[in-house]
Amino acid sequence: MERFFSRDARNFRPSAIRAFAKLINDPNIISFAGGVPSPETFPAERIAEIAGQVIREKRSVALQYGPTRGLPRLCDFVAGICRSRGIDCSVDDVLLTTGSQQALDLIAHTLLDPGDVVLVELPTYIGGTSSFYARSATLEGVEQDDDGIVPKSLAEVAARTKPKLLYTIPNFQNPSGRLMTQQRRAEVLRIAAEHDFLVIEDDPYGELVYVREADTLAMKSRDHEDRVIYLGSFSKILAPGLRCGWIVAGAEVLAKLEIAKQAADLCSGMLDQSIVDEFTAAGELPAQIARVRDFYREKRGTMLEALQEHFGARATWTPADGGLFTFVTMRDDIDTAALVPDAVANGVAFIPGAPFFVDGTGRNTMRLTFAKENDERIREGIRRLAAVLRTSVGAASHSDLDSPRVPRAD
Repeated sequence: MERFFSRDARNFRPSAIRAFAKLINDPNIISFAGGVPSPETFPAERIAEIAGQVIREKRSVALQYGPTRGLPRLCDFVAGICRSRGIDCSVDDVLLTTGSQQALDLIAHTLLDPGDVVLVELPTYIGGTSSFYARSATLEGVEQDDDGIVPKSLAEVAARTKPKLLYTIPNFQNPSGRLMTQQRRAEVLRIAAEHDFLVIEDDPYGELVYVREADTLAMKSRDHEDRVIYLGSFSKILAPGLRCGWIVAGAEVLAKLEIAKQAADLCSGMLDQSIVDEFTAAGELPAQIARVRDFYREKRGTMLEALQEHFGARATWTPADGGLFTFVTMRDDIDTAALVPDAVANGVAFIPGAPFFVDGTGRNTMRLTFAKENDERIREGIRRLAAVLRTSVGAASHSDLDSPRVPRAD
């Protein structure tokens, strides 16, 4: 059957994260793997109430085809969210999508030809790279440090490869958890203008902030050339089963994306949109965001304490000032993928870091999420993971691994 597949289909790459899906809900496995929101954060009863209401009272909208751009009142609400993030935005700048993953697919389909170069962070979100590979794009990595994208690396790679796009997650990036500084964001836009490429700014985690000093002002707030395509989502703050994300872009790009969406699904699910629309119109989103922040802030603290106790001398990790992840870098030359079978056998799962790096590096890294498990299971899972590491690295003594040391936030 291979001869029937398109050139793009031959470039499809399975997700290393989705391969762990069966472990996420196994009660015998303490899972730090899937970066899915906790069901405990879902306002399920309120959603059920709204769903019944819109089906009974607004069925001609909620159960019908709708405008490709999305429900007008919800588009207007999204425009308001974007304005609160510093973006000069009106309802005409918004296209609602079936989650932000569809937004990535639409952008890739609309902007990329085979062989076009897309720059991505090292590491980067696998769902993004999957969308770009599916259009037969060439991916090139740019370095990150504690402050986000390294401008020198971005400029050098851009000069060498002449990219069409840069894909970045400035706020609490998946998988690294890093927050790009505002100075770096300005530098990224300067380099994008100099080398004439577009920027996809993906912002699914910007509302999940756990420290006061985090500056999450959108990169697009500085965009005066319609160079930045801004993506957002209700998945992490409301519920991912309500497949509702958005794109904010300049008029010319947005018009093409709208046509691409018409070909993909005509419109996003009107029942999902109607539920989100009623929830937001009732003014309930700010309190929901506050609850979600409080919920994850406590779990984040538990994981960082457990890492300090059990990994202090053997690894560094990012501080997880927002989002759902911390990214662990082992000091030893360890392939974390090789630890997965023993970890699962000992009842704990994580995502090895190498698949997040498009340049083949990152073998000694792992992504851990604190979203799913309760405090007790987080502590026990980190203890088990440390035990697996001790067993795998025979040269390391028990005292070396557990000796306290303040981790560098990188």
